[in-house]
Amino acid sequence: MMQQQSALVLHVRPYRETSAIVQFMTKDQGRISGVARGVRGSTKRVNSIQPFSLGTLSYFGRNNLVNVSKFDVAHGFTLRGDALFAGFYILELLNRLVAERQKEPVIFAGAVSALTAMEAGRELQADLRCFELDLLEQLGYEVVFDREAETGSAIHPDRYYRYKSQFGFVPAADTGATESDPALIQGRWLHAIQRRDFSHAQARVVAKYVTRHALQPLLGDKPLVSRKMLRSR
Repeated sequence: MMQQQSALVLHVRPYRETSAIVQFMTKDQGRISGVARGVRGSTKRVNSIQPFSLGTLSYFGRNNLVNVSKFDVAHGFTLRGDALFAGFYILELLNRLVAERQKEPVIFAGAVSALTAMEAGRELQADLRCFELDLLEQLGYEVVFDREAETGSAIHPDRYYRYKSQFGFVPAADTGATESDPALIQGRWLHAIQRRDFSHAQARVVAKYVTRHALQPLLGDKPLVSRKMLRSR
């Protein structure tokens, strides 16, 4: 039976002579892998199935690899420079962390919103951090910024804390080298991140540190290709 889904193209790789295996992030069925037949060598079709394409996916089959009937593009995100590499980072996170056929409409909407903001030229780091934090929350690994992990006490803006992955923030025993130790985090920045206020550069630095450590156990030992691309710039 033919099914339709709003979908975002995450990744495309060649398959046999004229086909491709495509990873889609869909609104109601999570990540779907599909075979798009006859797309290679056909300019009209191959141009419509590219990463960052948003549209309607028509497919059939219930196995891990469905058959793509067609993909009607509604919008292709145009990203340049650092925004392009950040966009690839978002697509790679979705491809790595969202399970197949795991319904995640909030993650889908968040990805589309982040890519839309990047295309419009908004502040890149703020958009990335908001996406990462929302992704962690939806996957069941929400980072709590306003309470100590062990006691539940409120985070004090003038005190320093350390972040423990998949646990939370704990008071720092030694705050002697606050300027040289990025792992020592002042509570005021945690409050700012809780409010999604990234207007100060230090809030963006802290948020990047925390989200990177929060995502690492989920990603495992395999490095992200998009991070290598960003580092090379």
